[in-house]
Amino acid sequence: MFPDVPDSHIYRTEIENLAGVQVINGNPNGTFQPDEPVNRAAMLKMLYKASGRIPDLSNVDCFPDVPKGAWFESYVCDAEANRFVQGYSDGTFRPQNNVTRAEAIKLTMLILDIEVPEMTSINRDVLKFVDISTAAWYTKYLSAAFTKGVLPIVGQSGARFYPDWPLLRGEAAAYIYNGLNLKLVEDREDVEEQMQEGQASSAAAIHQPEGTTSSQQSSRALARELNTTFPFTDAQKFEDKASVAYRFTLTSSTVLDATVSLKQGQAGKISCRLYKLAENGFSEEYYLGYQEEQSCYLLTTLTAGNYQLQLEPTTPNTEFTIVTKAGAGDGNDGFSQARGIMRGNLRTEVLSGGDYEDWFSFTVTREAEMVLSIVSSTKLRCLIYPASKIDLFGFAGPVCGAMYLYPVGTYIVGIGHAEPKAAKQTYTIQLK
Repeated sequence: MFPDVPDSHIYRTEIENLAGVQVINGNPNGTFQPDEPVNRAAMLKMLYKASGRIPDLSNVDCFPDVPKGAWFESYVCDAEANRFVQGYSDGTFRPQNNVTRAEAIKLTMLILDIEVPEMTSINRDVLKFVDISTAAWYTKYLSAAFTKGVLPIVGQSGARFYPDWPLLRGEAAAYIYNGLNLKLVEDREDVEEQMQEGQASSAAAIHQPEGTTSSQQSSRALARELNTTFPFTDAQKFEDKASVAYRFTLTSSTVLDATVSLKQGQAGKISCRLYKLAENGFSEEYYLGYQEEQSCYLLTTLTAGNYQLQLEPTTPNTEFTIVTKAGAGDGNDGFSQARGIMRGNLRTEVLSGGDYEDWFSFTVTREAEMVLSIVSSTKLRCLIYPASKIDLFGFAGPVCGAMYLYPVGTYIVGIGHAEPKAAKQTYTIQLK
C-alpha cells in the first residue's frame, strides 16, 4: 500500500488495516513515513476516527493555542469537553508537540472506551520497567494496556518503556490497531453474555475480528534488552517476533561497522535500527540499517554517548548472528559529519559500494516553502530529520521530493544506498 511500508515492515499489518478503513492516511507523495513522530492533535484525530466518535461542533474556544477554524479544533475541543485531555499549567494545549508514548496510551484507552481499573498491588506487579514509577499519572493506563493486551507492541518492550519518547507513526498504528481489536473482542464477549441471559438475540451478526486476540497479545513474548561492551559479537534466537536490543556506551567518536544476519536456512528478513539515547530518554538521532536479502548492515560514525541497537525479525523464532567492530568510513557517515547544503545549490554525490548512507544538513532562518529533491537512476532512500525543537504542523512532516512549509530550525538529511550494496550510485541533491 505504501512504498516505505514493505511486506517486511513490523507494523505493515496494522498500518494497512487502518489505512484501508481511512483511520490513517498516507502523505501526498504516497508514502506513510512510519518512523516520523505524531503530534498531539493528529493522535486525537486518528483515535476519533478509529472510535467512530463525531466531535460536537458546539465545543469551541477551548485553548488559546487552538485557533478557531483549525483542522484540529473540533477534535481538541471535544476531547477537552469529554475530559480526555487537559491543558498545560499555562492554559495551552500545544497541539503541535509530539505526543509521548505515555500520553498516547492514555488517549487510546480513554477514547476507545477501554476500562482502566485503579492501581492495586496486583496490577502494579504487571509493570516491570525500571523507568516507570508506580506513582506516575500514567501508570494505571499502562497497567491496563499490558493486562488487556493493547501492549506490548513489537519494538516497545524490555526493561524500559521510555514513557517520554515521542510516538512514531507506525507505533501509533499498532496502538490503535491493538486497542480496536481488544474493544471488538470485549464487545463480542459482552454481547455473548447478554445472549446467554436472553437479552440480545441479534448478537449473532457480530463476528470474531481477524488478527491477534487480547489473550494471544498478553502472552506475546517480551523483547530482550542486553547490556554489552563495544565491539561485540553474539548469536541469539528471537522469541516469537519480539525484538532483541543491545545497549552499549561509547567514550569517544567511533565508526560502528555492524552486520546482522539470519542463520542459513532461516526464513524471513531482519531489520536493525540504532538509537543514540539522550539523558532525558529521547532519541533525536537514529539510524536505519541497510537491508539486503537476510542481512542488515550499518556503517555509521557515532560520537560519545549511550546507544541502543535494536533488531527485529519478520518471521517468529528465527536465529541470527551479529558482529560489530570499529570500521573505516568516508567522512560522511552520520549526524556529526553531515555536510551543509545551501538553498538553490545543486551538488552531485556518489554512494560507493559498501557506503550505506550520506548525510547533509541545512538551516532555515525564516519559514519558507521548499522542496528537497534527489535525482538518481536508482531509487534511493531519503529521510529528513527535524531537530527536536521544531514544531511540525499536522500529521505529515517534510518529505523528500515534496513541497513543504519548513519551520525555522536545523534539519538533517540521510540519503540511503539502494540495492545492490556493492554498486556505485550517483545522485544529485538540491534544496529549492
